[in-house]
Amino acid sequence: MLMPGMGRKRGLFGAPMGTDPTFTAEGVPQFAKPNTLQTIAGIIGDTLSTAGGGQASFLPGLAMQRQMQLQGQQAAAKRQAEYGDFTRRHDYEVAHPKAPADDVFTRTLSAAGISPDSPEAVALYRKRAETLANPTPQWVADGLGGGRFIDPRGASSAPPQAPVGRLTPMQGGAAPGGPRTFPIR
Repeated sequence: MLMPGMGRKRGLFGAPMGTDPTFTAEGVPQFAKPNTLQTIAGIIGDTLSTAGGGQASFLPGLAMQRQMQLQGQQAAAKRQAEYGDFTRRHDYEVAHPKAPADDVFTRTLSAAGISPDSPEAVALYRKRAETLANPTPQWVADGLGGGRFIDPRGASSAPPQAPVGRLTPMQGGAAPGGPRTFPIR
């Protein structure tokens, strides 16, 4: 049991307490600066250690702390600069919004050499709007004597109500002659 004023408080594995850095709001490590007496004792300890064939520990540790603090300050400055770049870019994009992307029909008109502001384009837009409003399917020939009905709005047609080839509607179970499903246990 230590009496007040006797002995030193020590951290894990005997290391002096207070050697871990504290961090500022920017994330920069801040180490406790040694006072004059600690500095003198550290230098004397390093001198004696190297004279006895050991390695110095105080000055290299102090240099490492300074290096870590410098790296933390540089990282904080870099984060601040990146944040500034982000906010400037964001503010610019808010002040100067991009034009909405053209739809497929407008890009097709432009590819055909028709200006979207021309009377011809206005007539084509009007015809397209009428076609989209008309739900009647249209016959499209395939050039081989056949064709198919399509929905001009681009919506898919209704699923088949009767079997088509070897396929059956989903409620009909497995296709005849096709693989059977695994039994459910």
